[in-house]
Amino acid sequence: MTLNELMIAVKEKNLDKDQLEAYRGDMSNVYAQMQMEMADLEKEEALFMENIPETWSEWSVAKIKIAWKATPQGQRLIVLKRYCLATKELLNSLKSRLYSIY
Repeated sequence: MTLNELMIAVKEKNLDKDQLEAYRGDMSNVYAQMQMEMADLEKEEALFMENIPETWSEWSVAKIKIAWKATPQGQRLIVLKRYCLATKELLNSLKSRLYSIY
């Protein structure tokens, strides 16, 4: 399942214990995959910062970070960071719902 599909599925109020556990497992896997992708993008960001063109030598660190965020990889990293925050909240919600059943 995709993250969007999982988000829609866990909104349902009448999920039983097995469904909640399955969704929690699926969402944990998606979260882990996003974290791994974020790690790769953060490594790319570090290399981007290290290998700035000579013509950028006068640029501030903030300006270079803005240039990184404007790249496709930087945009993806922004999206993944927000998706991970949302996923973490949903995982906490699922955990609470499961505890209420036990």
